Amino acid sequence: MVLVKGIMMIPWLLLVSLFCKSTQDGNGQESGVLHCGAQNLKLTNSSQMILLTWEDTPSCSTVQDVLIYELEVLIADKKEHYDEVAVTPDQIGSTHSWNWKSYLALECASHSVRLRSRYKNHTSQWNQETLPGLETSKAEVYPKGKHFQVGSTATFCCVLPAGDVFDKMSLPEYSSADMNTTRISNQTYALTVHLNQASKYSCTDVKCELNPDVVYGACAYIGYPPNVTDLQCETRDLQSVDCHWTDKDSSLPFKSVTEYHLLESPTICAKWPETTCSQEVRVDARERNWTLTASNPLGEVKLSDTADLTKRVHMFPPEGVTALSVNARNVSLEWKWTVQQYYNLSLICQVNINNHGENTISEYFGVGLKFAVLNDLIPNWTYNVAIRCRTAQHFWKWSSWSTNVNFHTKGDVPDALDVWMQVMDNQIITIWKMPLANQSHGHIEDYEVTWTKTTERERQNRTKVAPNNFSLALSLDTTVGHIVTVTARNINGSSAPSTITIPSSNPENFKDGLRYTLSVYACTQGAPVLLQRREGYVGEKKIQDGLFKSVKGQQQDWDYEVSWEPISRREQTAFIQGYVLYCLDNNNNKVINFSTDNPEANSLTARNLKNGSYIFTVKARTAVGECGATSITATLNLLTDNLIGTVFISLAAVFGLLSLITIVCYRHWTCIKDTVYPPIPKPVLTSTGEHGCRNFQVDQCHYSEADIMDVPELYCRAGTPINGFVSQENMPFVFSQTPKGYYNQPLKKFTPPPLTLPSTAIPSQPGLPSSPFRREFPNASYNLIMQPGNQQSNFCPELQEGMSLERSSDGYQPHGHPETFTTNQTEEDPDTPMSCVSTYILLPQSSSR
Repeated sequence: MVLVKGIMMIPWLLLVSLFCKSTQDGNGQESGVLHCGAQNLKLTNSSQMILLTWEDTPSCSTVQDVLIYELEVLIADKKEHYDEVAVTPDQIGSTHSWNWKSYLALECASHSVRLRSRYKNHTSQWNQETLPGLETSKAEVYPKGKHFQVGSTATFCCVLPAGDVFDKMSLPEYSSADMNTTRISNQTYALTVHLNQASKYSCTDVKCELNPDVVYGACAYIGYPPNVTDLQCETRDLQSVDCHWTDKDSSLPFKSVTEYHLLESPTICAKWPETTCSQEVRVDARERNWTLTASNPLGEVKLSDTADLTKRVHMFPPEGVTALSVNARNVSLEWKWTVQQYYNLSLICQVNINNHGENTISEYFGVGLKFAVLNDLIPNWTYNVAIRCRTAQHFWKWSSWSTNVNFHTKGDVPDALDVWMQVMDNQIITIWKMPLANQSHGHIEDYEVTWTKTTERERQNRTKVAPNNFSLALSLDTTVGHIVTVTARNINGSSAPSTITIPSSNPENFKDGLRYTLSVYACTQGAPVLLQRREGYVGEKKIQDGLFKSVKGQQQDWDYEVSWEPISRREQTAFIQGYVLYCLDNNNNKVINFSTDNPEANSLTARNLKNGSYIFTVKARTAVGECGATSITATLNLLTDNLIGTVFISLAAVFGLLSLITIVCYRHWTCIKDTVYPPIPKPVLTSTGEHGCRNFQVDQCHYSEADIMDVPELYCRAGTPINGFVSQENMPFVFSQTPKGYYNQPLKKFTPPPLTLPSTAIPSQPGLPSSPFRREFPNASYNLIMQPGNQQSNFCPELQEGMSLERSSDGYQPHGHPETFTTNQTEEDPDTPMSCVSTYILLPQSSSR
């Protein structure tokens, strides 16, 4: 038995051995993975950026899946940041790196990085590297001299040596609402600020104040990245490109300025505040991109401009402008170009001529243009000129103006004088204007006056007049025509003669009150030229009364307007200077006046008058007084006029309103009729039986609106006994309704549709005629009572379908009985309407009766 048990245990022992072996092999693999981690850790920094590099341990080579490295950042031994780095199997064995930017300057506190690997659910031990903070013997503020962009948030720290007591940190240019102070460690404090304004001066001070009253600090440069716009490129010498732009003061103050690079060149082309730079290029006839790069410590901006520089030639101004061949009335200008290529271009040049503050621009054209001739200048006159040019084709810009050049023209004889004359008594006074500086062309030495009779031109009289006198009185015979000539003389000679012809005249031929026209002509080699024309009177004369024609008046409320026709010149014996309107009130003899200074006016208005009679007088105002009076009389009655106007307006308004109502009623008459007088409902009576239903309709009943009420439908069951009597099978009977107020009135025959009534036992009622039978028709609102009569009445109108109830020519309704319907049993065909007898069916009585 023991042997058998031993034999049976052997297989079990083998299985256990194999299991243990497998377990040991698996633990070996896991053990290898658990030993996978990081080695050769290296922690460095650049400014506030932390950089960590490491390698995998050799045991990591057995990893068959993604390996995770966990990283933790500690600032002053307090966990600040966590991150992970995934390493794929194909990256195992290579150097790994990770970086992170701290919000705090690394000098402020120690920064440590802890690293461990994680594979599936197994992690390695932590490896740690530390960048220690600075220890100082005095308080320090970090970071120092750093650049910040406006709108960013920055953190500054104050590191204190042992024993110092912290008070506060601040930026003098910021309010406390924008700042927050925190404690990092026992000796380190941090200030977080939202930077919302640029540094006003060289930089912004960050202060750390200790107790008692000790201040330390650092400088921060707060500004903007480059803000460059409006790039334009051109060429000035056809051998280089010149670019200019707009920079909105984006530079940081003093410490670092914005630098500009053209065409991606590493060479600095310009620095702020410059906004232009130039670079030599090959200028050819094609478009290309011209790129400008602007950069400062806070950012970089690139701009580009596409242009064909041969179409953007901005010339330099002319050089060496000189005045050659200066004459009395013209001068030659000459200049040169500093760029030789300009001599091959088709050019347009402008010459600005300044004449004592008055500018005149003349244009000149030519290839390689380098001279111009100025004409029509004033002799003995000083000028100032400047020149600018541009290309004639593909206009881009004018060059700037050249340096101003002054020159003085040579002198010449004076211009012809402006001569006038006056006739006073027996003297003729010749007058001339003193020549201006631009007319004398030099100093005037004297004037010469000559005169002769028009009939004796060969005999001339001559005299000299001093240069400070500008008139000469001559005693001449006015009955004879004369010719007077005046000339001016300077060092260069005498002016052209100015001649005036004085016609013969007799004062007796001139009359007061007549208007004369005097015309002055200049005598030229061609036809005479009219210089001036004047009108006047030898003597003005008072205008006679009745000057104004067709005087009319018109009332306007409390005003009264007086108008007249325009006055012809023939009726004016003096110059009219205006008009005056006098208004005389006949009730109280009060005079008021209204006037105008307009000689062309043809109406005047008297304002704010009262009811009454007035005399309106209009007069003309002249140099010899008021004259030409003309009067009209008018009566003002404003209330009567207003009343008449009001009546007419009221009548028109009423007529218009009635017309509108009539039109509206006519267009909507059907609707108004249905609303005010609705259609009368038609009573409908139906009967049911073996042969179906028949309707009974009553149309055009003659009764008043007070008697209108709903008519019920009445049903009759065929074969039902009524008080012991049985109606004939399917025998319809019809009834008529006599409207109120129509008793004993003849009725026209009408045939409504037959009606079958249900049979109902009707008890006898007092006051009704005796009858073999009586029927009652119940209804929710009233009862209709049918009662056959003992005798047949005259023939009643037949009731046929589709006919209206009208008076019959041979029938009437008995007077004094209640409103009833009459019925009669006959043995006629059931399909024919039954005749009426003097038996009545009671109609409903209104509650008012």
